Amino acid sequence: MQGGGASLYVHEIFKRLAWKYDVTIVSTAGAKLPVRERVDGINMVRIPFSRLCRLTIPIAWLSRITSRADIVIDNADVAAPWLTPIYVRKPSIAIIYQIVGTIFQYELKRPLSDIAQKAEPWIYKVYGTKKIVACSPSTKDDLMRFGIPSQNISTIRPGIDESFLSYQTRGKKFSNPTVVCISRFKRYKGLQFAVRAMSHVLSKIPTANLIIAGNGDDSEIKREISKAEIGSSVSLMRRSPHLWNLEKKSLLESAHIMLVPSVREGYGIVVIEANACGTPAIGWKVPGLQDSIVDGETGILVPFDNVELLGEQISNLLQDNDRLEKMADSAKKWSRTHSWDKAAKEFEQVIDSALSIKG
Repeated sequence: MQGGGASLYVHEIFKRLAWKYDVTIVSTAGAKLPVRERVDGINMVRIPFSRLCRLTIPIAWLSRITSRADIVIDNADVAAPWLTPIYVRKPSIAIIYQIVGTIFQYELKRPLSDIAQKAEPWIYKVYGTKKIVACSPSTKDDLMRFGIPSQNISTIRPGIDESFLSYQTRGKKFSNPTVVCISRFKRYKGLQFAVRAMSHVLSKIPTANLIIAGNGDDSEIKREISKAEIGSSVSLMRRSPHLWNLEKKSLLESAHIMLVPSVREGYGIVVIEANACGTPAIGWKVPGLQDSIVDGETGILVPFDNVELLGEQISNLLQDNDRLEKMADSAKKWSRTHSWDKAAKEFEQVIDSALSIKG
């Protein structure tokens, strides 16, 4: 599986529910995958013409492929939900990971970004009477701000892979103070902030290093590194999501700090993965990250866009071994509260509740 956190969330939860429900996931075809197959007890149906998926998948629903379902799970994409209440007349649940909000300003040019941000609350009004699963309290708060009743929204936090929870750390860190970012190379992920903050860190700790691992177009972040003239202190690693967990655990354990500079997140699974490996996280005090990072205990939250303060907080923590160790211990304990088994049981309750309501 090479999808992001949304794909992981659905797969991990529904493979645990396949014993009770006949689960079919309808998605787009790609990477020479078969049109139909069974994976972890889940029936996979892949629709061709991925670029037209906004049209082909709703048509698939209206056809016999999915119309026999008892309930529909609308795995709402960020920025462009499937709007199933318009064409589905059966019980349904929408999974909403995060509201886009200010992300539009980083990914779209004006005036499109302004239009999209103003239109977003109206799009979600389509889901006003439906059951919704939000993966963080922040997302629930945003949806309530859009006018969706609190009683319609269940918050189900994501888990992390069991191999992280059972990982036995050695307590051995890199010889030089090291900060790690694991992220897609997208502008809203804020890697430009990581590089700029690192310039402040290096003015105080010349031996510090920044490792950025991820996938996507890295041309913009390379320009940012060149502009900051800190190339010798920054390493870029290209890695596909979910396919390098063994190496990722070693990297996270060896790092001193996990830096998550995103403009906003749905939750921040990578924060919890780092915590399980004994590494605290620093990020902006924004939706999602303010749920996954317990400020002052498992990491530090910094007011958004204050790059100088971000660099200062990183520097201070790197130079305070006692505080790092205390946060690492708290982070490990916090990570143990995240479980896909728990998330699946909570989702099962939402499904059973939805099926008890005629729709």
